[in-house]
Amino acid sequence: MASKEIIEGIEAAALECSLCMNRFTRPKILTCVHSFCLGCLEKWVKKSGGVLSCPICREVCQILKGGLQNLKSNIFISGLLDYVTTLEQKTAPTCSLCSTEAYFVCRDCDELYCRIHRDDHTKMKISQHHCVVTMTEYAAIDPLERLASKPVLCSEHNMSFLFLCDSCEIPVCVGCTQIKHSKSDGHNIVEIKTAFESFSTRSQSFIKTADERLGSLQSIANELKKKEALEMSTYKKRQATITEEADKAHQLIDQYKTEQLQDLESTQQHNLKLLNSLVSDAELAIAKFSSMQGIARTLIHSPNHAMALRSSSDVSKRMDEHLKQNIITNDMQKPNVSKYNNTKLEVLGKSTDISKSTFQYPFSCRSCKCKTKNSKGAAVYMKHVKVKCFRVNQSVSTMDNRPDCVSLRITDHHNGQYIIDDRIPFKSCTLICLIINGSDVLFKTVKIDSLGSWSINKSDFMLL
Repeated sequence: MASKEIIEGIEAAALECSLCMNRFTRPKILTCVHSFCLGCLEKWVKKSGGVLSCPICREVCQILKGGLQNLKSNIFISGLLDYVTTLEQKTAPTCSLCSTEAYFVCRDCDELYCRIHRDDHTKMKISQHHCVVTMTEYAAIDPLERLASKPVLCSEHNMSFLFLCDSCEIPVCVGCTQIKHSKSDGHNIVEIKTAFESFSTRSQSFIKTADERLGSLQSIANELKKKEALEMSTYKKRQATITEEADKAHQLIDQYKTEQLQDLESTQQHNLKLLNSLVSDAELAIAKFSSMQGIARTLIHSPNHAMALRSSSDVSKRMDEHLKQNIITNDMQKPNVSKYNNTKLEVLGKSTDISKSTFQYPFSCRSCKCKTKNSKGAAVYMKHVKVKCFRVNQSVSTMDNRPDCVSLRITDHHNGQYIIDDRIPFKSCTLICLIINGSDVLFKTVKIDSLGSWSINKSDFMLL
């Protein structure tokens, strides 16, 4: 309770170091006026790589020659701690000059004395007028009054600070005003009470302004915390959405894989069946030709010509039939065999954008090419996308005078390149190419004159 009485009007936290959260030990004050234990500062600087930055406001302070111990000591905090420690002592206080119990206190020197040293102290010329009271009388004095009357002595003249040198902004004693801080040298000397009142007035104004700004800053901090929480919530929602979309994409990919493998297996089974049938036909034809060849070879090498000619009529007919019969079919020469295509799949959300698709000049007089490309310009194949092309003949009209419109054949679509073929050369006509992607339709119109010249300026498609 004693410490609370002493520091009435001052926050208890003022006696605690914000680094170790304990009472100050050898408190040192930085240029930013924040104070810390000397030991705590030494650990902080070591952790910071030799840089002394304030742990509270982060202001970088210069380390004086001789190290951190040469930083200014916080006399105010030290004084508070001395009083609190003295009042909290459970053992009887002892004389400052010996180890015997103290019975008196010099209020001017703020020292404790036993009876013997009290007499010596009052007999000294320099202290004969000091106010010496008993410990009982001292204890009856209000703690705040005791703290207020605690003398702060000049280390050079051992005299109380009674003035403030306003020019140098430091407390001074009578001796200082005669030597280093004399009025004749231009120093402005003010009584300590007047200087403190002036300082208190400025501080009260600052405290009031600080209250207002702290309120505004606290409101801003609260809003920022709300936004921080909202940002975290939004992040989690987006994370969940991305995961959900990725899962759906995986499902689409798995579905695509299943469909493609089923189509592949169906095509493979059909082609194998056809190839097996063609192999059987080829082997049967080989057997027939080989057999007839053997018969013919045997007859022409017969030593008995008459005997051979007895069978020549039937053999000749059979040979003519074999020669007339085209047993080597087109299917045998060019069977419908599956070709490997490096199919590119694109099924994910916005990546199905086909706005960069292109229409290319013909690479033959009867063929041209359309490429489906995504927003990055990469050629892609999308199963759900349809490509159609129509030829409108300019010189031919139908019965109702409408231009003749023919749908053209499109092949080789699995690699994202669509080959457009026509049975007649491209002349005196207009080509209309459509790319249908769900509700989006891209179109390209190309006119071709009678000489086969194309009117392509840009190869890009336009959205219908």
